[in-house]
Amino acid sequence: MNISRFFGSTSREAMRQVRIALGPDALIVSNRRVNGGVEILATDATSVPESAIRDAAVPPAAPMPNQAAGMRQEMTPPPGPDNVMGAIGALRGALEGRMDDLVWSHQMRRSPVAVNLFQSLLAQGFSTALLRAMLKRLPDSLGARAALQWVRTELETHLPVLRSEDALWQPGLALALVGPTGVGKTTTLAKLAARAVRRFGPERVVLLTTDTYRIGAHEQLKIYGDLMRVPVHIVQDVQQLRSLVLGVRPDQLILIDNVGISQRDRYVREQAALLAGAGRRVQRLLVLNAASQGDTLDEVARSYAQDGGTPLSGCIISKVDEAIKLGAPLDTAIRFKLPIHYVSTGQKVPEDLRFMSAAELVDAALDVRESQRPLYSPTQGDLAALLESGGQSVQEQEREQERRARVLPRLLAAASAGGPVSVEQARHAAAVLDERLACAEAYDFWRDLHAPADQPDVGQAVQRGEALMRAARQEMTDLDVQRLLVIHAEHVLAGSQDQVSLAYLFSPYGQALSVPYYQRVSAADWSDSRGVRTLHKPSSGQALNQAMEVLNAQAAPVSLLHIFEGGSPTLWRQWAAMPADWLALVPGATSLWHKDGKTTPNALCKQLTFHAISDLPARLRLESLGRVRLNEISLWQAHARVQLPQRNAAPLSFDLILLRIVRRHDGKVLKTRFALAHVREGFEPIAPASLACYMMLRAEAQEMARLLPSVLDVLPDVESVDQEQLRLLAAGQMSLAAWDLLQAPENRSVRQLSGRLLGKSGLKPGQSVDALVKMLVLKEAMS
Repeated sequence: MNISRFFGSTSREAMRQVRIALGPDALIVSNRRVNGGVEILATDATSVPESAIRDAAVPPAAPMPNQAAGMRQEMTPPPGPDNVMGAIGALRGALEGRMDDLVWSHQMRRSPVAVNLFQSLLAQGFSTALLRAMLKRLPDSLGARAALQWVRTELETHLPVLRSEDALWQPGLALALVGPTGVGKTTTLAKLAARAVRRFGPERVVLLTTDTYRIGAHEQLKIYGDLMRVPVHIVQDVQQLRSLVLGVRPDQLILIDNVGISQRDRYVREQAALLAGAGRRVQRLLVLNAASQGDTLDEVARSYAQDGGTPLSGCIISKVDEAIKLGAPLDTAIRFKLPIHYVSTGQKVPEDLRFMSAAELVDAALDVRESQRPLYSPTQGDLAALLESGGQSVQEQEREQERRARVLPRLLAAASAGGPVSVEQARHAAAVLDERLACAEAYDFWRDLHAPADQPDVGQAVQRGEALMRAARQEMTDLDVQRLLVIHAEHVLAGSQDQVSLAYLFSPYGQALSVPYYQRVSAADWSDSRGVRTLHKPSSGQALNQAMEVLNAQAAPVSLLHIFEGGSPTLWRQWAAMPADWLALVPGATSLWHKDGKTTPNALCKQLTFHAISDLPARLRLESLGRVRLNEISLWQAHARVQLPQRNAAPLSFDLILLRIVRRHDGKVLKTRFALAHVREGFEPIAPASLACYMMLRAEAQEMARLLPSVLDVLPDVESVDQEQLRLLAAGQMSLAAWDLLQAPENRSVRQLSGRLLGKSGLKPGQSVDALVKMLVLKEAMS
């Protein structure tokens, strides 16, 4: 049975989709209201086998009257109204469960991307229940890279974490750690106590323990208390606990260590009743052992969440240093809605306790170690065998291919203005776009901004900017590259006097990645993509300082090389003191010192020996530079150590990089550029030839500036400030993607197809935005 899922904002809209896809004779399987609209499961009536109808009519669990010879039929009374309604409800539940299984099975068979994600995430410890609920909503049009980013965003969105440490540490806090034996409650409580002492002082912290069962348990906590000069009290019963709690000042913090109890022990409820009778509201945090199995964590969370005490306030994940994977504790936190407060990463007190954001936790959970072998989860071969055992995968795939074969050619014929386009060509081009990070992120922005029902939430631009940085960082991790390039460029927005500064991220090979940050200066104020807005307009140097600080913090542990134009001796001194590497393009008349004499880059250009960069195509994997094809020019570089004198201090030393761009066929020097380079001591040095190539990349920012007005013209108008922030990020990302469409050798097939869609024999720089939009629309139509 080929079950399809349809979603609409109203029942009328969902039914319209059903009629378009399956015709007027479609069989409606179920109709239910979900968040944001109505969901309908439907199928073509001709595809329903008779066996499925018989199975639906008779529940599998219902016994037949004479199942075996000699079996005595039991006489049962006629069913009453309650029994009838119960039987109908059970039958409906069985049918809905069966149909849901069919839909999930059908999606897994027709989506290799979903299968790969399911297998990968299952290996990282996530439960089938969570993966099933999440991957059912996976858009069909996404490639492997975009689908992984979608999953990452979904996990970050739904993973509950403590808003900030300040939200927990309030005067009068009473906090108790609960959980099974051996999960590290006492050590974790000592770490929390050290943080409380650092914030409030030892006189405002009190430690209690109810653990009188383990030998030496209270002595261990007392040792920690003596080291921190914090009193420790032992509690035997609820009366003693209430007396101690009521004797504590209202502004003092109470931290309670509890005896570890198995989740199957009846004493779990007694412990919950003990804490509930403390006379002050006690926040209970469940300690989850990251090294435990997912089923164990599920049982622990369910037992403590249903123990009859006050609701759990959240959880702390312990023993992360002993765990192979982090999917299970994060999965448990999501399903039981337990905000993660801290993560314990070792035995050291108080060092090994971290406060982590949702993004950091998800990154850690999705980090696949080379030595990790998924012995306890199915491999791709196992999943393939399981899917084939369904018996209908081949037929369903054939029907899906037939449907696409009928619809897609008509769509492609209507979209093409320069000749026929095959379905395979369109699919290949869409796959190429998915593999290019800049284009994949541009597609996500395009789809989000053109979705009328989805309005950006407050802070969504901030989250998207951080996600763009994480995606670029992950790209570099996959390529085993330790440094990213950040090209800072300023543009004046068309039709206004507003100036926007964008930060373009590139790989060391010139691969366009993302635009995670911008700053905007208007006639009224200054703002950036984090939502910061001020009437004070910083100078260009101050603005660049702030951009470098923000991006360095987001990129850690990956290093950044900031590339920009201009500066002054004062600013160069400031930037040299910052924990950052940078490359500043400077004029030829800049005053410098070289070998104890005053000089300029123009003068040194006549003295130094230039060397050809013979491996230019390997250093910059691009089609052209400055609208000139890479095979038509050659680059020559020279470098020297220069100094910048400063009063009452030793001079600062920089590397001066000199670059000449020479036309191959006649040897004419097309352009000469100069730059000062600063790379921190102790970090991986950068070859002068690479720095010279990066100077060429900085010049490409002007090409992106020419594309920005065209991108803004095709994006929808916005009304709110949050929408405008998202629109500017989208404009930056799409201008980078349009440039990548023209420059990346991997995009040659996409350029050919987009040119055909535009009715052109080849793409010119001014047509790249139109070509990108055509491809994004085609990709959306194919989905």
